Amino acid sequence: MNKSRKSASAAKAGAKSRRPMHLDALRELVEPGFPDATELFEKGLKLLVSQLMVDRAVIVRITDLGYETLWWATLDGSDLDLSTFDPNKNFCPQVLEHSPRTLVIRDAKEDTDLKSHSAFQDMAVRSYIGVPLRKGDKVIGVLCVQSSTPQKYTRADIVFVSMVANLLGSAMEIELLKQELHMTREALDLTMSVVEDSALEAQATRLPSRRYLDIWLKAYLYMARRRSEPMALVSWKTPLNRDTRKALREISDQARGEDLLVDMGKEVFLLLLPRTSLDGAEFLVQRVRAKFGPVPVGTALWDPADPADRDDFTIREALRRAMEGLNPAPGALA
Repeated sequence: MNKSRKSASAAKAGAKSRRPMHLDALRELVEPGFPDATELFEKGLKLLVSQLMVDRAVIVRITDLGYETLWWATLDGSDLDLSTFDPNKNFCPQVLEHSPRTLVIRDAKEDTDLKSHSAFQDMAVRSYIGVPLRKGDKVIGVLCVQSSTPQKYTRADIVFVSMVANLLGSAMEIELLKQELHMTREALDLTMSVVEDSALEAQATRLPSRRYLDIWLKAYLYMARRRSEPMALVSWKTPLNRDTRKALREISDQARGEDLLVDMGKEVFLLLLPRTSLDGAEFLVQRVRAKFGPVPVGTALWDPADPADRDDFTIREALRRAMEGLNPAPGALA
């Protein structure tokens, strides 16, 4: 038997031996009940990583604003650095171009076009399987497995990834419908509150009031908890006059669309920065000091990864931490 026949026979034997392992793994995934979809996503992605021995498995959602990384699992159990994991630079766009077929890359280094791709050059992705997740005829996301080493993906491996993708894609479709329904209800509640409650705006500054903040948190925290997105808080105290009112309006106008500046009353103001770390909020602290001078400033982080914050639907403790900075020790502002 020549070498090519031996290689082909070995590959077929390997595929056959891995197929029962994949089927057993799938059985473990679908047999238990998963009342929480997040648990299903986490277990499914961990299963892909452990079965294929790849660096990571990731689910990316496609929105009107671009790609959004929703769930992931890594081989070493470490977190995924979302600041460096950019689906646009990865092979996600190629998956969409390749749709409805599964994109399989066994070794990007051996492909003339792929070895110059940013996924290989900047993110060290050498092997990759990407499956489009569909809602009817529309692609709503991508499930991918990727590794920094070449992989001899077999037919059984590719079918296994596709089957897990079909299962998680169906769960994702249901979750998105639930989220849309929840957000519609919250938007309706907010609209009704605006109509019924004139106290949503502070008369002195025309900024959202504490009452508005309470309603806003109900809508925002639901999604932030599900996506494990932190939120930075910056508070400061300043007397109200023509100049400070103008400065407040400028900060509000320059904020991102998802940020919220609130008049907390008694000349205290709070800026909420979704999806922002304390380091990321530092430039806002500098902006506050530049506009208002050496005023007391406090910062805090609401982090859903912290059980205490996750279960605090009023962010009471995070607010308390932010307000502590408004009472600095004597000489701290000198």
